[in-house]
Amino acid sequence: MNEARLEQTVLFMTGSTGFIGKETVKQLVEKTDIHMLLLVRSERRARSVLESYGVRGFERITFIEGDLSLTGLGLVRADRERIRKANVILHAGGTMDITLGRETAEKTFMHGAREIAQLAQEMKFGGSLRHFIHVVGFMSPYGQGNEQEKQEQVEMNHAGNQESAYEEMKFKADAYIRAHAKQYDYPLSVVNPSTVVGPRPTGETEQTGGIGLLIGAVQKGFMPVVPGGSSYWLPLVENDVVAETLVFLIRDEAPFGGTYPLLARKEESPDMKELLHLITKQLDVPRPAGSLPLSWIQRLMSLGGSRVSGIPSQSLAFITDRTFSVEETEGLMQRMGRNWPDIREQLPFIIADLDYRLLSKAGAEHKHVLNDYIRVRLGNLASLGWEGEGEPWVIVHGLLQSADDLLPLGSQLRKLTGNPVWIVDLAGFGRSPVHQAEDAFTGQVNALVEALSEVQGPIKLVGHSVGAAIAAAALKRSGRTDIRLALLQPVANNVNEGNNGRLKQVLHLPRRVVRTLLRSKSRSSWARMFSASGEEVVDKISFTRLAERVQAYLRSPRIAGAHVDLLRWIHLGHKQTISFWDELGSFQQAGYNADPLVVWAEKDREYHFPASLHAGYTKVGLPYGHYFPVFQVEHTAEILLGWAGESDVNNNRVKV
Repeated sequence: MNEARLEQTVLFMTGSTGFIGKETVKQLVEKTDIHMLLLVRSERRARSVLESYGVRGFERITFIEGDLSLTGLGLVRADRERIRKANVILHAGGTMDITLGRETAEKTFMHGAREIAQLAQEMKFGGSLRHFIHVVGFMSPYGQGNEQEKQEQVEMNHAGNQESAYEEMKFKADAYIRAHAKQYDYPLSVVNPSTVVGPRPTGETEQTGGIGLLIGAVQKGFMPVVPGGSSYWLPLVENDVVAETLVFLIRDEAPFGGTYPLLARKEESPDMKELLHLITKQLDVPRPAGSLPLSWIQRLMSLGGSRVSGIPSQSLAFITDRTFSVEETEGLMQRMGRNWPDIREQLPFIIADLDYRLLSKAGAEHKHVLNDYIRVRLGNLASLGWEGEGEPWVIVHGLLQSADDLLPLGSQLRKLTGNPVWIVDLAGFGRSPVHQAEDAFTGQVNALVEALSEVQGPIKLVGHSVGAAIAAAALKRSGRTDIRLALLQPVANNVNEGNNGRLKQVLHLPRRVVRTLLRSKSRSSWARMFSASGEEVVDKISFTRLAERVQAYLRSPRIAGAHVDLLRWIHLGHKQTISFWDELGSFQQAGYNADPLVVWAEKDREYHFPASLHAGYTKVGLPYGHYFPVFQVEHTAEILLGWAGESDVNNNRVKV
């Protein structure tokens, strides 16, 4: 490529704040010197969205306010003249909403296609246009010959059908732009992403309208059969792969155009049976019993099943038995120097992310005002936190929590120290996939050991409640001597039996029954439990908010099942817990970093202090209840900083 010419490239782009667009802009900023003209409805909102996604540096970005549904895109004269001098058009705009009404879909897709094509025509006549790149869904029938016949078929299939206006208008926009490019003789590359999921390594899939609808159906128990059976499949592609493809095409100095379905070969991808088995395994629900023809399921949903389940019948539109011609795509991948990635390794993270994301829509989102943290993956555990300088903190949550609940504590530590802080989701909690070990505690410990192995150098490891037991066991199993350990309200076999006799009886019931009981517990009962746990100094609003989140978390059979397994480990006296704290008494003798910390809230009514903890630990007593790291953030951070040598702590510090 002629790098000098590429440095002068100006890109006009629509859809820059979408799921694909944000990743594309991020890669363009990080990998190229191309200047971008981004069509957005609001510069302020677009800048905020891109910053939140991790775009750093806007020197080569110019925001142009306009709208695909408006005449002339709503552009002022100066902006239109600026766009006319661009070299490449990337048209990726349009809402990802399969339930769009016909009028809205036509305004967004067909009207937008006509307006963008008119700009392409003006740029072609002005001599600046080098390449038009159009992003349209993989189910579009165009690009493989017999265009007129296919256009007639699209119109016949969708005539009078209000439910598929989204799909119809995207297809018609594809046909229109293809015809326009042929008429005015400019290179057109049509990129057909399959159902788009989150990038590696985290699998963050904010676009919940694709595979998320399928996961939501399984989560709610509305997918007892495999739609279509093993001859059907749901093609998937990560959004970073789509963005990488678009960046390559944008930088192509001598494009010749083509149609590029972004999907693997059908025979190399999971079919619907395999995909549903993967989803049910991660969501901890029974496998589907057999299969039904897709047309039957669509008919049932159109007759009222959608209203009962809350899942639109259009959600099945991306499940297909088609095979796709991918020779052009494979040739493009070869030019890019990469192979098509296998989606199977990434699916557990995608499923867990969407499972949790769908719960968040139901009320699991945290109410604190924190938006500067980032998402990473440590081993097989999802993690939230902040990069920084110096020795990192790794924090492990307890029961009835996820990493989100300890973000305020992590933020305080990050603000006061500047150190990196990572808060992990335990396996099966939050956004982390379930572990595959038979023993619940062993599986959690192994997952944390793997996560810690990715954090190099000394670490300050902090665990709360059962997370403290998991952290302590992981430290011992890792054999590392460069990790300092802080235990906040450590829980293993130190249960106050008088307060937990009924729970112990319930935990003897079959696992599925216990999980159902846990999921059915009301918000008010959770609030009462928190208020009775020794947290008298906490206001009722905080109890209510945590209760809302817990009730939402436990709607997931995956998360509820992970809770049941650890509750049984704690309360039913499994042999692993009988002398748990005794087994950890050899820390100092084994050469571990000195001065491990135990912080104990004296008003905890569910657990007693584990007296079998051996000498050598430093104990700090607090006048709070069990969930003090969630409710007493500043005081908890102060104690941790004092233990870490970052500041002084109060005088209630004693040796045990």
